[in-house]
Amino acid sequence: MQFFWAMVDASHAALIGLNIIPLIVFSLFVGMAFGRGHSWLKALLAVVPAVLIAAVWPLVYGAGIIWPDFGQMETAIQLVVLYALGVAIIALVGGTKQILAPIDLRKPAISES
Repeated sequence: MQFFWAMVDASHAALIGLNIIPLIVFSLFVGMAFGRGHSWLKALLAVVPAVLIAAVWPLVYGAGIIWPDFGQMETAIQLVVLYALGVAIIALVGGTKQILAPIDLRKPAISES
């Protein structure tokens, strides 16, 4: 029972400390810059800079860099949530980009067999 409460507490703390703004920006960029497909792989291109931005962000306020401690449960939960959001955003942007892509009018709409 104590393990359950530790997991709930770690999840709660991870979601409170989650900074998704850099992830949204990088995911939108990656989704628009690269073609559709393999969103799970492209999400790494969005998560890594987002984590680095979140680590370096305290420099803006005159504090030191806060590197994430990957041994903590909160950090692992944050990375999983960021990765899942990155995959979802990149897939959504890729699908939207494909829908809004211009249609090739040289191809017939209905193929005659």
